Amino acid sequence: ENFKIGIVFSLDDGSTWQRPDGNNSDDYAALTGQADNWDSTLETVDVVKVGTMYYMYYSGYREDGADNPHVANYEIGLATSEDGIHFTRHPQSIDSAILARDITDDNTNDRHAMTSPGVVYDEGIFYMIYAGWNVTDDWTGSNAGIRIMGATSEDGVTWSKIAEPIILPTEVTYSPDINEASLLKSDDGYWYILFSTDVSIGIARATGFTERYDIYPEAIVSPTFDWDSEVTAPDAIIENNTMRIWYHGVKAPLYFPWVVGYSEAAYPLKWE
Repeated sequence: ENFKIGIVFSLDDGSTWQRPDGNNSDDYAALTGQADNWDSTLETVDVVKVGTMYYMYYSGYREDGADNPHVANYEIGLATSEDGIHFTRHPQSIDSAILARDITDDNTNDRHAMTSPGVVYDEGIFYMIYAGWNVTDDWTGSNAGIRIMGATSEDGVTWSKIAEPIILPTEVTYSPDINEASLLKSDDGYWYILFSTDVSIGIARATGFTERYDIYPEAIVSPTFDWDSEVTAPDAIIENNTMRIWYHGVKAPLYFPWVVGYSEAAYPLKWE
């Protein structure tokens, strides 16, 4: 099966969405997985526009290629586009990831997977967060866990990892887990990270990308409806004095279908 990253757009402020060709009976592929290559399967995408170019960062892995039974070997790739619809892999992302796992030993922060890249371009620098996975010894290893990690780049292609985690799961007091996250910088200077917990969505903010993040003490989006016993994988924008959040929702016990939900709050946020 060819895994795809689909694309839709909205002309009515996000109320309704459609494919670029107007046919909503099937997904419109912006990028397709490479059969029998490192990114035959595609997931968790983020797109940032710099000048006239769109940069798509995504997680990719090879089906049945994991070296651990608990998670596939996700790494991060890059595709670009001039129209925001049709994307082509960067030459350095064809045969391998542009940002790869650190497999130098069993205890690195992203030994087994790198998922959910979230990217901001600010004053000539690309800033990225991602979820780094270590599942050594069936999650019992000395450094096992999922952490929000960071990296920076001057050109969006060659990246330098930040050694220390941006957010640790132990900092989230209301959840035993932290996972998919996105990055946002506001006009008033705050850096925001929205992240998945065990079943809900949380938020953190800092005055600089690598500064200490203040984590809001409770979830900002929780399961509410008959289709979302779990909400996850948030992304957000700030416009017209509103923070607007889109996220995945799914219902146990089938965990299918995955759908997209929406939530919003007045900005600036009431931070307590």
